[in-house]
Amino acid sequence: MSRFALGLFPLVALALLVPLTPTRGENSNAATAAGGTADPKPGSNNDAELVKTAQGMFTDLKTTTLENGLRVYLLPVKGAPVVTTMVAYRVGAADEEKDQTGLSHYLEHLMFKGTAKLMPGDVDRATQRNGGRNNAYTSEDMTVYHFDFAADRWEAALEIEADRMRNIRIDEKHEFEQEKGAVISELAGNEDSPWDLEYKAMLPLLWPKESPYSHPVIGLTEHVRGATAEIIKRHYDKWYHPNNASIIVVGGFDADAALAKIKTLFGPIPKGELPPRKKPTFYPERKEASRKEFESKFDVPRMMVGFNTVAVGTPEDPVLDVIQDVLAGGKTSRLYRKLVEDERIASEVSAANYAGRYPGWFAVNVELLQGKDRKKAEELAFAELEKLAAEPISDSELARARRKILASFLFSRESVHSLCDAIARTSTYPGAEDVSKFFQNYLDRVLKVSKDDIQRVAKQYFVRKQSAIVWSVPKEAKGGGQNLPPQPPSFGSPVLSAELLADRGEGRGSPALGLSTVGLARSGASFSPFPSGRGAGGVGLRADAPGAGAFSLTAAKRVVLPNGLTVILLEDHRLPIVVASLEVADVRLREPLDKLGVATLTGNLLEEGSAKHKGKEISALIEDTGGSLSLSSSGASFRVLTPDTDLGLGLLFECIQTPSFPEDALERMREQQLSAIADVETQPRTKAGRLFYSTVYGAHPSGRPALGKKEIVEKLTAADCKAFHKMAFAPNFATIAVVGDFKADEMTKKIEALTKDWKKSDLGAPAVAEPPKPTGGEQIVSDPNAAQVHVYIGRLGITRADPDYYKLLVMDNVLGTGPGFTDRLSSNLRDRLGLAYTVNATITSSAGKQPGTFIGFVGTFPDKFLDVKFGFFKEVNKLRDEEPSKQEVDDAKKYLLGSLPFRFTTLSGVAGELLAAERYGLGFDFLEKYRKEVGAVTPADVQAMAKKHLDPKTFQLVAVGAISKDGKALEKKK
Repeated sequence: MSRFALGLFPLVALALLVPLTPTRGENSNAATAAGGTADPKPGSNNDAELVKTAQGMFTDLKTTTLENGLRVYLLPVKGAPVVTTMVAYRVGAADEEKDQTGLSHYLEHLMFKGTAKLMPGDVDRATQRNGGRNNAYTSEDMTVYHFDFAADRWEAALEIEADRMRNIRIDEKHEFEQEKGAVISELAGNEDSPWDLEYKAMLPLLWPKESPYSHPVIGLTEHVRGATAEIIKRHYDKWYHPNNASIIVVGGFDADAALAKIKTLFGPIPKGELPPRKKPTFYPERKEASRKEFESKFDVPRMMVGFNTVAVGTPEDPVLDVIQDVLAGGKTSRLYRKLVEDERIASEVSAANYAGRYPGWFAVNVELLQGKDRKKAEELAFAELEKLAAEPISDSELARARRKILASFLFSRESVHSLCDAIARTSTYPGAEDVSKFFQNYLDRVLKVSKDDIQRVAKQYFVRKQSAIVWSVPKEAKGGGQNLPPQPPSFGSPVLSAELLADRGEGRGSPALGLSTVGLARSGASFSPFPSGRGAGGVGLRADAPGAGAFSLTAAKRVVLPNGLTVILLEDHRLPIVVASLEVADVRLREPLDKLGVATLTGNLLEEGSAKHKGKEISALIEDTGGSLSLSSSGASFRVLTPDTDLGLGLLFECIQTPSFPEDALERMREQQLSAIADVETQPRTKAGRLFYSTVYGAHPSGRPALGKKEIVEKLTAADCKAFHKMAFAPNFATIAVVGDFKADEMTKKIEALTKDWKKSDLGAPAVAEPPKPTGGEQIVSDPNAAQVHVYIGRLGITRADPDYYKLLVMDNVLGTGPGFTDRLSSNLRDRLGLAYTVNATITSSAGKQPGTFIGFVGTFPDKFLDVKFGFFKEVNKLRDEEPSKQEVDDAKKYLLGSLPFRFTTLSGVAGELLAAERYGLGFDFLEKYRKEVGAVTPADVQAMAKKHLDPKTFQLVAVGAISKDGKALEKKK
């Protein structure tokens, strides 16, 4: 758990974020270049060679332990322009007392509040001025703090970490009580998202109350409210010592100089006397499954099944990783095929191996479609689990699962941050101090996992009567003849199983370069728990670049094919990886109002069948390689290892050009879309966002829900999808960016051959209604079931071509998008006053070819809504009335310029920026203009922008939550 977002992510999946030293390969699927799609056999590439390569990744890892017990891991990455530094403490929620839960997470927040030398805000300001990023997360087993900086200034992180290892101050001066409000807001806000309450209900079914994993990482509300400075300081003094910590540095640095600096700063800190660890306890063998059922605030039933399993590093751990992929690793997986495709009873399935310091658990999650039989869904899920124990899996399933795990290692090589995180996490587990040896053993074990192993482990752990089952059921779906067994009494307070990820992930961080990302215009909120685009491995980055990163994309080649398809190519041969992103322009703008939802339905069907392959064949082809292929209404993308490039290209263009829209897939996708429409309408934040956008945009397509309307989607046909595809998907509307390990001239020929039959369209630009002139207004929707009040404030914004764009970018950073809590809104409403957990505002992030919005979001308490509303408008008016200080503006510019390298740290990120540069006609030298324009912004410019673009009289305010029409908190039901 971190300071920004509570979420779940398998520990094993995190362990897979480990880069490799690349091996070079030649394209083997020559058939694609001639216009076909090669069908490679599963496992045709040598997995043993991949393992060997992966095991060599730690050749340069230097490990030492200081006299005070601090473990030091140093991994220089040649050519990396950035450095990630992490300090991992071996303490988490599992080390807390049962009447004082949530201390580790609360302390994580307070570690940013300061020391005797650092006051609240100093850590974030130091990070901002150096163009870096900071964050932290807490899990059951660990708390990890991290900084990302350009390679010439990374040592600033060491100074901060050494100071706060033993000198943290927890008192009123350092905003102890204010931060409590933010933590409680975080806790409440999570409950307005699906799966949070299900996890809270699961853990007490798996473990007795006294067991380390039986309570939520974020803590129980009454414990967080009752926590005192003395209690948290006592927790800090128990565990925050060098002999309970590791420091990890990865990226572009000199290892010898780094070790000397670490010894100077951390060496004098004395070791501490650590308390004994908790002992895990377990329920006695059950005679029947443990159950919990509760009424959901959302509109679709959700089932979570849990089994007690093993700890990290045990022989069964990698076997469960393979099982995880066999059960739910993509469209070829067993649960997806059975519940989503064949029986059409579910919209989503997932599985996860949650191994930890103590024996963990294995989860299976199923999100049903509306109106489907819960008993049948449960029986189908258990039948697949029991089948694993009863029958050997196929050769192709085993090969595919192993290849996915091994390919994940290669793909994650792009990110220095991910590599640092993998070392940090691994270093905290008992017996895993030798990180290199741990991963060597792990990879060997993955390679050796057999069919017998899978049967044995499934038989041992997936026993139905030993399971825990949680159902969340919409009110109207309860009963209905499901004949589920009666609910047993709860084993204690409802709790949440959580791996806590980057708190700062939701709506925070640096604004994009004004280059909006393809494919994110969806109805419903979906937030990645980890910030994207961190680390190294990006294209054109120079290791010797000072701070702002003197890198360029001018090496990219642009070609327009005879049919109008624009091709952008940028070679990068450092890794055996190729990524491609294809964008089709104006798809949503071309969607007829009387067919609202057809764009989403069409996009979802693109990979469900083509003129050459059935949908299941497409899934198997790409998943056998360990690669990924994604298609949507806005385009397509793939990521593959170099030898599979032709396969990826062939499948992408095959699906884009000749989708078959099979009837069975159409009905299945329609059911899923209708179920999603109903479910998102019950999610308070989504409901508020939809109302905000429909009000601001009026009849303009940007104000319409991408999922469409129930009464329209119910009637859409395959003919509608085919007609829309023919109209909207044309080569002269499309641009593809390919980045990675290939030769540009050869790639151009391949793409031209694959698209020679794709005919251009004679249609011009779509005609759309103009958004209405901004006018002020307020709409409050009372939702007694909402745990938070979700507030949107804003108005119509600008296009990316607006000459004010760069000045507004700096204004955004001053007002509402600064890193950490450096901007005014988050610094005051969130950090100083503790009124909210999530606060942000921006006008540039949504600027595109069509006007975006100035949009502010605050998630707050019902009784604090009026304070938040007043505070938000106060900050906007202050920026309009007074020039910001020169220091504020300089800090914002330093961050925007200094953090530039982080925008180009993955091949996929580079492809997205190249697409956006083409979309807005910026040219591939746009970074030079960016630096020049941002560098020239003055405090007077920022005030002028606020006066011009942020008139509060024109703001629309939309709030959804447990408040009345006059904004006062509703009385809670007794």
